[in-house]
Amino acid sequence: MDMAWAALPVLFPEVAGPGRWLPLLQRHAALIEAAVGRVRVTSVPAREAIQRQYAESLELLRIVRRSTLAIPILADVGSGGGFPGLVAAIACPETAVHLVEPLQKRAALLRELSEALALENVTVHPVRAEEAGRGSLRDGASVVTARAVAGLRELLEYTAPLAAPGGLIALPKGSAFGEELADAANAAKVLACGFLAFEAMRPAVSATLGVALFRKLGPTPAAYPRRPGVPGKRPL
Repeated sequence: MDMAWAALPVLFPEVAGPGRWLPLLQRHAALIEAAVGRVRVTSVPAREAIQRQYAESLELLRIVRRSTLAIPILADVGSGGGFPGLVAAIACPETAVHLVEPLQKRAALLRELSEALALENVTVHPVRAEEAGRGSLRDGASVVTARAVAGLRELLEYTAPLAAPGGLIALPKGSAFGEELADAANAAKVLACGFLAFEAMRPAVSATLGVALFRKLGPTPAAYPRRPGVPGKRPL
């Protein structure tokens, strides 16, 4: 049976004020559905969206909060329709959320969504991750996330430069993560990242996904990220 909206406050009692955030998530879902004809942001069927987009995004936040007490700044790479970035902005109004989305139509939609939902804690960056990693976000975020963007070797070069030293990188991954981690050992070392853990999501949320957690151990080396397109063509 598909998950109902009413299940979210039960699954996530630690997210205070469901009377505020649940209607905002529902409104967000309605706006995404209304935009389908002009901007493609997801392949998830609408009937599965509550679980696969909203519950999974909130579960990522729940796991992150077990490793860090506060999230003053969160950066989300490849935000698409706002998963998990806009969900985080709704659930954590005290957090400054930066959405990095290179596709201009999607970036414009993210701005529209933020305005429609009156989210004053959101900034949209319509640039590639490699550009964001050399701009004002470099070494600045307490938490960096990215969902369904790329393999781990490539993904670390997109996300690690945005994380502050001591910050957390939280990446949803599936059952093949063990192989990805072994292949990405050099990338993690070069980008000053230390692997912390792979925490499975609760079965009620996802039977297949977990969150890979890395700690940023120091400033990003000057050579990284490389030029736009290079990490995808030649992953570390």
